[in-house]
Amino acid sequence: MANGVPELSPDALERIQNDIASSGMSQWLNISARTEGDALTYRLGFAEGHIGNPIIRALHGGVISSFLESCARLELIARLSPSVRLRTTSVHTSYFRSSKAEDMLARISLQRVGRRFAFIEATGWQGEEDNIVARSAIGIRVMRTDED
Repeated sequence: MANGVPELSPDALERIQNDIASSGMSQWLNISARTEGDALTYRLGFAEGHIGNPIIRALHGGVISSFLESCARLELIARLSPSVRLRTTSVHTSYFRSSKAEDMLARISLQRVGRRFAFIEATGWQGEEDNIVARSAIGIRVMRTDED
């Protein structure tokens, strides 16, 4: 548990799927997740409603930022106690290149998970993993119960 980062829970994918099922935004974004060893990879399933610029057919920046923020929350849900509540406090997204009208993948790096706050970096790409479209720095308030 380096930097306070807990291991994935044995039921991580089930927790993620349950949260997606209860979130209209996650469903609209068509988010899914899969495990790769001890890491999770997230997918934004492309939909025409995600297009922000119809001329170049690029994903809307808000869709990308919302996807990366949602993935950060899902990563914490997969690693922390089910009784913990989360509230996003800050999101700063940097866009490196124009996106395409296709699925986007993301990976999360938990920089620090403390008693009250988690600091997370989310990276989204299309095609090859080094073809980064955007990266977000996200702060999330972690509200624990007394027994957590």
